[in-house]
Amino acid sequence: MPELNLAVILKYVRFVSLAISIILILRMLRTYRRVRSVSRKSCVIAIAFPIATLLVYSVIIGSSLPSIALSPLFAFGLALGVWQGRKTKVWVENGRPQAQNTIWFLVVWALSYTLMQVLVQLGNRLSLNIGIGTMLASTAIAVGSQGLILIRLSQSGLPVRRSAVRPMRQGAIVASSQGTKSAPAGLPGTRDGRSAGTGSPAAPGERLFCSSCGAKIVRGDRFCRSCRAVIR
Repeated sequence: MPELNLAVILKYVRFVSLAISIILILRMLRTYRRVRSVSRKSCVIAIAFPIATLLVYSVIIGSSLPSIALSPLFAFGLALGVWQGRKTKVWVENGRPQAQNTIWFLVVWALSYTLMQVLVQLGNRLSLNIGIGTMLASTAIAVGSQGLILIRLSQSGLPVRRSAVRPMRQGAIVASSQGTKSAPAGLPGTRDGRSAGTGSPAAPGERLFCSSCGAKIVRGDRFCRSCRAVIR
């Protein structure tokens, strides 16, 4: 009876783990292109944390893989990380470095996930502790991608962008290069909904729109959810 209960518990644990993994993957697919602030400090932390975790794991758990097998895994992960770092968009906006992942982030993630699943299945069949191999590959990816972004931040010549998108109120006039025309938007306002020039709060029920793509803006957003432009 205790063995049966343990088997049932393990079955539910696997089910919960699978559900959590699916939720995390869906969240990653939804947010991976989100613009984020970066700095040298954030890159160093992103490199140091997985390295420290890898060292602790190797000391406590150990590994059944020899160095000759770990070296190719590290090299493969490092190559993926450098490629991801090169394809990451990095620029300066309002004096602050910004970064945004591209579709190549998903390609690198898919390759690394496939490699980890192969290693896990191989370890189960051979009854080997090769968890260090998956951690080494993921650590190498972090070192490669964040290390390259750190180098790019340390160099001059990053593209500079200006924030030109502001929330607009409904029913105002918008000037364009062809003249003045009506648009489903109004005078520029700040992110908290105050009217431009007056500083007074926006009236209840007012709808704010992105002056770049015309999409509706939810009060408090920092970026347009449609075109990802910065809201001021």
